[in-house]
Amino acid sequence: MITNTNPEYIEFAEADDIWVRAYTLDKAHSVAVQHVHEHDHITLVARGSVSYWENGVEVSRHNAPALLTVLAHKKHAFVSLTDDVVLCCLHNLRGTGLETPKTLDEVM
Repeated sequence: MITNTNPEYIEFAEADDIWVRAYTLDKAHSVAVQHVHEHDHITLVARGSVSYWENGVEVSRHNAPALLTVLAHKKHAFVSLTDDVVLCCLHNLRGTGLETPKTLDEVM
């Protein structure tokens, strides 16, 4: 059974225009809800295993440590396959004029 959830945010940080958000999905089958960004970014699977979804379709599965490139304008989500998953999203804000990554759409 998949549970829609807002992940627990551990920490936000920014240095030299690199914005990082770390968060956990405590239980297996939890979902970091589908959303869209204006710019490409990297997601680090720091602990556990996840399935990566685009536009409501599972695209791939990853075990930590793993790096995934998430393309701009793609609705994306993560489903935890194990308990205690830690994900880190890394956005380069240089030249965007943004203080934080812009989320264009939230669905799920």
